[in-house]
Amino acid sequence: MAYYNREPEITNMIKSHESRANRILQHAQSSRLLEAFNKIWVSIENKELPNFVSKNVMDFNVADIKSEINDWIKDLKDCQENARRKFESMEDPSPEDLRKRNNITSDVVLLISQYENLKNGLDQVEQDFSNVARTHRAPMREALTDISILYNSVNHVKGDFSDYKNVSVYVHGIEDSGKGFYESVKEAAQKGDVIVRIVKNGKNEYEYEYIYINSDGQSIKRKTYEAIKKEISKDNYKTGRLHIVYDTDYMNEHRQATSDDLAEKLNEMGLMNEETKIDMFGHSYGGRRSLQFAMDYPDHVRSITTIGTPYDKNLLATGANRARWLADNAAGRKTTDTSDYLDFNEENKNNDNGKDYSNAYTDMDSEAMTDDINHLKSANPEVYQKLQKMDITAAAGYRTEDTVSFSPYYTASGKHKINSDDIVSVESQHGDILGDLIDEKPEFEVEGSGVTNSGHIHEIRDSDFIDLIRKVNKKEAE
Repeated sequence: MAYYNREPEITNMIKSHESRANRILQHAQSSRLLEAFNKIWVSIENKELPNFVSKNVMDFNVADIKSEINDWIKDLKDCQENARRKFESMEDPSPEDLRKRNNITSDVVLLISQYENLKNGLDQVEQDFSNVARTHRAPMREALTDISILYNSVNHVKGDFSDYKNVSVYVHGIEDSGKGFYESVKEAAQKGDVIVRIVKNGKNEYEYEYIYINSDGQSIKRKTYEAIKKEISKDNYKTGRLHIVYDTDYMNEHRQATSDDLAEKLNEMGLMNEETKIDMFGHSYGGRRSLQFAMDYPDHVRSITTIGTPYDKNLLATGANRARWLADNAAGRKTTDTSDYLDFNEENKNNDNGKDYSNAYTDMDSEAMTDDINHLKSANPEVYQKLQKMDITAAAGYRTEDTVSFSPYYTASGKHKINSDDIVSVESQHGDILGDLIDEKPEFEVEGSGVTNSGHIHEIRDSDFIDLIRKVNKKEAE
């Protein structure tokens, strides 16, 4: 840009904008924001703006700054329009008048282009800041939950469900909601039990559904827990087991995000205490989520029971994560549908239009659960020892198919076992990579075939698995 040819109107306007830019930067205290402004200001004025950054706290709103820059653009356009009108009002404009109008027009076009580039740069600053903030928000949230749990314990703060000593928590996978578990749990629950389903509504808020299994074995559904307690008092029945069917914020959210949110909800309910023992049940990726919760809160978890859980890396997740456009458009996977959680592990991140994210697909693509277990052994062997003492059952689903022979000398009929549920191998479902942590490895034959109607999606409603839920709950209560 030819700085020496600028007309006084443009020069004065730039000085005004520079003054306003300095006020913005002095208030914001952000070196990253200063960098974005200087990148443009060197092109405009061949100099950098003063560095006002002296604090560690950043305070700026990108939308407000962009609105300010839009005002600058309007100033320039008004200047150009005034120059045009003045020139056209002249009866006999001189070559100098023409040169002045053309200079102003040229400068305005170039300056507006630079200001638009600055706005684009601000979008990147905002995205970078958001990504960094989300990376650090996860451990902060976990720490605040831990403080809340400790506060409730020291001050004997009780929630509505503090009297329950035997609690089952059911965590779904990434291709479904808690609805499948909800139906299975209603079959597995015993007389005197209470079922609570925690569901996310359309307003991005949690709602609670309550069911009580009375002494006649009937399911009594009520809108509030107070109403459920009245039904319990009618029965004069001893307190049974509390079943919590939990829906994640996002179907594909990362296991750590689920663990953090679940801990917060259970603490609000009064269940994160020294007496209450939690038995975790997980289907598919819900098993990873359950194991993560157990690693985070080992003193509160008594057992883990999973079915169809990909404890190892998963080929389908790898394909979905690396060809997201295909998985999203052709298979409706919503691979970027995720919470704001961002993993510290660089390999467990992905990017969508500038936004870094981590979810179930990135997790299963980059990390087998044995990686976290090995880290845990080194960093916190006491927690690993607590995991060893837990009852951990890793159930696997399998299918059978008709025997097919292509030999003219051999014909056979009947069924033969397929060592896969079409989605997750039996070896991965059994958690073989977890070593001596797994105590039992039952197998159940499941329905379904292929990827679209795989045995995997039928596991959670399988009668053998429902029976396993009953057995585990009875055993752990005893």
